[in-house]
Amino acid sequence: MRLYVGSLHFNITEEMLRGIFDPFGKIDDIKLMKNHETGRSQGYGFITFHTAEDAKKALEQLNGFELAGRPMKVGHVTERLGETTGPSALDTDDMDRAGIDLGATGRLQLMAKLAEGTGFEIPQVAANALNMNGIPHSIQVESAAACAAAIAASAPPIATQCFMLSNMFDPITEATTTWEIEIQDDVIEECNKHGGVLHIYVDKASPQGNVYVKCPSISAAVASVNALHGRYFAGKVITAAYVPLPNYHSLFPDSIKSQNLVLSSQQQALGSMGYPM
Repeated sequence: MRLYVGSLHFNITEEMLRGIFDPFGKIDDIKLMKNHETGRSQGYGFITFHTAEDAKKALEQLNGFELAGRPMKVGHVTERLGETTGPSALDTDDMDRAGIDLGATGRLQLMAKLAEGTGFEIPQVAANALNMNGIPHSIQVESAAACAAAIAASAPPIATQCFMLSNMFDPITEATTTWEIEIQDDVIEECNKHGGVLHIYVDKASPQGNVYVKCPSISAAVASVNALHGRYFAGKVITAAYVPLPNYHSLFPDSIKSQNLVLSSQQQALGSMGYPM
């Protein structure tokens, strides 16, 4: 059975789509429609499942599922709706997200949420939070945080070298020009007590206040997560969730070859003055 998938962010690839739909059953074919001249995604495509039953499950669960800031549209392919009709047949909105960066959090929604071994059953609170059309922004932010927590709770806590911290900041209220460096330094200094950090990324655009960390070993990550999860920081409770190593490397390719521990800005300053680290 063939499904139409539309309202996709232009950075989403066929590999990402496979990662999202594959848990529902065997896929015979995935085709993301692209501009013949530029090779750029047109924001829609077609997925063929081996059985109609699996396709129906995917349609029921994923139609309206929000990815990278926009609700995905999934529907049956009819004779009237062919590849040549273009995305307008189901994409009634004209949101052009071509200039918007998918961001680490958006990519993580595509990959880490559907990590191997977790299955794909969206918790009810997550489903509610991911369908928030018309709800005020302040409530959306709270619901997004609840969604992240629910998804983390639904997945088995398999420890890896990598983890995501949430509630570390609020991008709307941060005032200083170097606030992301201050957040990064705080995390590095805490993780240095447990083995250090090989890579860190402060996702400044995420309303959930996400920071992504890769430690030199699983034991260092476990110690850091245990120290940070549930701690109060700037009036909020930090939550920590492990990220599968392959997914982390997909999010941050530069982290694959990271071998040296990341220094805080203070450590870098002392090093430049000749003080031992």
